[in-house]
Amino acid sequence: MMMLMLIFSFISAGLFYASRVPAIQNEISMFMTGQVTDGSEEEAGRMAQIAFVMFTYTSPLLLAGAISISVTALRWYERRR
Repeated sequence: MMMLMLIFSFISAGLFYASRVPAIQNEISMFMTGQVTDGSEEEAGRMAQIAFVMFTYTSPLLLAGAISISVTALRWYERRR
């Protein structure tokens, strides 16, 4: 149950960061209202896009590392008993 919550929290965080990327905001706006806002905040949008890409590429690796460390710690703790 905890693993599912962890996975869904990573997915929701990824969706949150994706919603802050201006290109994706424009697509959602076009889908919902049929209108597109002007892209005046280009530098802030680029930073959000870079953060989203970095999150997308590094989150599986970070999640695998955290799970590996926790399993190793649990095995070590069980051996000490």
